[in-house]
Amino acid sequence: MMSKLRIFFLCFFLQFLPLFSEDAFFGTSESQFREKIKTIQLENGLKVVMMKRGTSPTVALYIKFLVGAVDETPEEAGTAHLLEHMLFKGTQSVGTLDYKKEEKYQKQIEVWGTELDDLKLQRRDLITRGENVPKTLEEKIETLNRRLLNLIQLQDEFIVKNEDSYIYEQNGEMGFNAYTSQDVTNYQIQLPNNRMEIWAKIESDRLKHPILREYYTERDVVIEERRMRTDDVGGAVLREKFFSLAFESHPYRKPIIGYSAEIPYLKIEETKAFFEKHYTPNRMVISIVGQFDMVETESIVRKYFSDLKPGKPRPSYKIEEKSFPGEKRFKVLHPSASQMMMGWIKPPYPHKDNSSFDVLSSILTSGTGSRLYKRLVLEEKLVLNIGAANGYPGERYKNAFVFFISPNEGVDPKKIEAIIWEELNRIKEQGIPNEELEKIKNQMVSDFMKTLDQNGAIADLLSYYQLLYGDWAGLFQQYQTIMNTSSSDIQALIPKYLTKDLVIVGVLEDGRKK
Repeated sequence: MMSKLRIFFLCFFLQFLPLFSEDAFFGTSESQFREKIKTIQLENGLKVVMMKRGTSPTVALYIKFLVGAVDETPEEAGTAHLLEHMLFKGTQSVGTLDYKKEEKYQKQIEVWGTELDDLKLQRRDLITRGENVPKTLEEKIETLNRRLLNLIQLQDEFIVKNEDSYIYEQNGEMGFNAYTSQDVTNYQIQLPNNRMEIWAKIESDRLKHPILREYYTERDVVIEERRMRTDDVGGAVLREKFFSLAFESHPYRKPIIGYSAEIPYLKIEETKAFFEKHYTPNRMVISIVGQFDMVETESIVRKYFSDLKPGKPRPSYKIEEKSFPGEKRFKVLHPSASQMMMGWIKPPYPHKDNSSFDVLSSILTSGTGSRLYKRLVLEEKLVLNIGAANGYPGERYKNAFVFFISPNEGVDPKKIEAIIWEELNRIKEQGIPNEELEKIKNQMVSDFMKTLDQNGAIADLLSYYQLLYGDWAGLFQQYQTIMNTSSSDIQALIPKYLTKDLVIVGVLEDGRKK
């Protein structure tokens, strides 16, 4: 199952507006809006948000876990993403012709695969220290390689690949997929509403009896995914370097997919332990959106998910990103077109300033009429494109406000940066005219009314807010905050956060020209 690397939601506060537009109650109060939604919590801590909507006899079913790359130690980097892959490999009853016969091969693969990893680490450490690798070690590695490949071939005779996908396809699925972000891991599907019990049976079984079969071959898939999506892509290399410098101590500095040097040594036992620790009902939200019977649906959820074992309470994060003032700059050479990033660390939602950054982002880079697009693309012709992201790379902790810039060939990045500082200073000194501010807010409303009008998008939103902030209705607070954002709120951001002694600037140059 291919994962989707969620980066950020731009302007969360507006994502509920399509619900109003389609169901014809735009402007409805929060209390009236709640009439369409029912939230329940099982005794094991699992929360379920159900919303009846539309006329089509279909439902969007989203399961989110409060676990992502931010929850990994440096040695675990990439585990959350790899585990997402592994949970599509089946269970004791799905993905196998006969698990009792298959099990002996699975157990041997885990034992010998772990030992092989340990030997390869020994060899790597010797090479790193400049020491010779003993012939006996190379022979052991070669022997275990052959043994592991043989066991994989024997197990493969019992594996039914993608059986969960096949079952869902036979029952009319759409959008069966998953993604891992810094903050959450999400599993999603849309089905006819009379197939909901099939979903509950498959997904609860995935959580109760997962078998991490094909672990070593799938780990190789992730290694290749890392190469194709990060190492060979200049923009991805730039982003990875940017956040490794922007966050000096906080886990947001780690890439979601993990590091090239560490992915080959992610151990299956540690991946299992990660699952047991984080995939617990008290860190889980299910959202169901569409046409369905509330009573019957609640009964199905309770039947299949009530016996999930509750997890231990998670202590507060001890690490908080703090650093001494001083700009951070770096340059990366890569055989790709030049790119540039410029950003600052800021507070997350629900801090009031977060909404002001949402508006500032639109004022500066949203559309051809935005300030920086007009200056840098249309007038000065220094860049091909410029965009801004608020809440990058995650929303649970302090995050970044970042510009992503594609310079025109031969343009000095310093000229681009100078204009950005000019526009920020102009806002600080002159503020935002009321007409421009209202136009931006209206445009933001319009944009999201066009893009979020489906059950899946709404289920994604409801589960996200419920999981991260404890109540899906927090989106009302976010909406109200953004609508109340004033020019002075935006002006105050500049001296408080967007200063030269807090900036991080990264430039990627085309290494083919060096």
